[in-house]
Amino acid sequence: MKCYACNCRLSPDRDTCPKCGADIRLYRKIIYASNQYYNLGLARAKARDLTGAAECLRTSLQLYKKNISARNLLGLVYYEMGEAALALKEWVISKNLRHRGNIADDYIRDMRDNRQSLDSADHSIRKFNQALEYAKTGSKDMAVIQLKKVINVNPRMIKAYQLLALLYMEDQKYDQALDVIDRCLEIDRGNPGALSYKRELETTYKASKKKNSIGVAGELEREEVIIPVRMRDYGSYLAAAAYVLVGFLLSLGVLYYVIMPGKEAQLDEKSQAKIQQYEDKYASLNADITELEDKLEKLQNEKDQDAESYQHSSSESEQLVNAYQALLAVAKPFVEEDYAQAIDLYAALDANAVDDDTYKEMYQSIKEQMENHLNDRIFEKAIWKREHEGDRQAAIELCQKIIELDPSYSEAYFYVAVSAQELNQNDLAIDMYTQYIQRFPVGPQIQDARVNLNAIAPQVLRSLDAKPEVPNAAPEPAADPNAAEPAADPNAAEPAADPNAAADQNAAEPAADPNAAEPAAN
Repeated sequence: MKCYACNCRLSPDRDTCPKCGADIRLYRKIIYASNQYYNLGLARAKARDLTGAAECLRTSLQLYKKNISARNLLGLVYYEMGEAALALKEWVISKNLRHRGNIADDYIRDMRDNRQSLDSADHSIRKFNQALEYAKTGSKDMAVIQLKKVINVNPRMIKAYQLLALLYMEDQKYDQALDVIDRCLEIDRGNPGALSYKRELETTYKASKKKNSIGVAGELEREEVIIPVRMRDYGSYLAAAAYVLVGFLLSLGVLYYVIMPGKEAQLDEKSQAKIQQYEDKYASLNADITELEDKLEKLQNEKDQDAESYQHSSSESEQLVNAYQALLAVAKPFVEEDYAQAIDLYAALDANAVDDDTYKEMYQSIKEQMENHLNDRIFEKAIWKREHEGDRQAAIELCQKIIELDPSYSEAYFYVAVSAQELNQNDLAIDMYTQYIQRFPVGPQIQDARVNLNAIAPQVLRSLDAKPEVPNAAPEPAADPNAAEPAADPNAAEPAADPNAAADQNAAEPAADPNAAEPAAN
């Protein structure tokens, strides 16, 4: 025992606390009284008097709430009475009061591990409440069915037995009520409600049996009366037979003319009433069927509309996704500077693929980049390939792609020619120099082009210088399909009038100079 004030262990032979000096005489009496009620509750629980045990244990806890043994035993009593929720409540409180060495931990763990038991208890409580509602509203049959289900799920639920016995007693099913009460008392022998019901049943049942036995005895006594035999002559027998026959005929007449018409009229009224009832029910059912058919048709229409809307939305979403994927497919190689692939994919883009403002804005942005800045970026990449990586073939391919996109991009012609000359691809170099001189006679690299062409093919340069006399003549090395177009341009003859073109009469002289080949090596 510990002090209630300072929690110090108390000595059994002292009336005060050795630490704080508190008077513990009354406290000790309270503890002793609590333990006595606990012992009494334990004895009643062993005797299957669960209700009496629960009362003693509750009194013990009222005196001393920290009586762990009493609280744990009260939980066991509740659990045995089918009150799993109340049992769990007591064990949780017990565990909070003593954390270590408390058997309530085992009880809680067992309940937690046995989920089926908890579910059964919860199910039985719901069924019992439902049966109670049925009983209150007068649906006794439904209440009896629910209570039987409760007892099957939770055979120890005292309240279910008591309510079922009451319903049987109200329906005067005394044998069944007694059977239910006996089963209840097997679980809780001291339950006052069950004992009261049993006393009432025994009194009522005995009175009913006594009444039935009196009725049977009276019948037996009447049967034992001896009627003296009277002797009659034959004439009296014939008269009696005639009376019987006349009475029988009169009975038939009354039955046929008096009773039967009334019965037939009554049966006709009942039949008409039933027919009218069935007609009303049939009309009501037809109305319900019509209403349900209308609802079904409405729901089917809504379903079809939703399906059509979903399909349309799905189709639009798919088109939008495909359109954005096409944009991303163009943007990715453009960012990665794979301009050749970007150009091929850009050609497949459709500005009106979907009716989406964001898509159109992105398309316009890509279009602006492709049309206004793509050639410059490709040319910068070609310069990088040639100057820094030494990949002149890649530079040639990039510049040729520029020429396909924009035939007026003069630097691309010259760069293809220079790169081809460095790779000893003289045919391509001569072709590009020729196109550059013909297309761009006043271009920024015109002098370099003439010098380099003179270094590898002076006869071609001389033929170019002589060609202005024939304005409509097409250039000789027109390997490119676009090379013939500038020859048809009226401006193609202008280089002949240019002062630099006139000075080209002496273009053959640098070819004889040994230093003339040096510019081609740059």
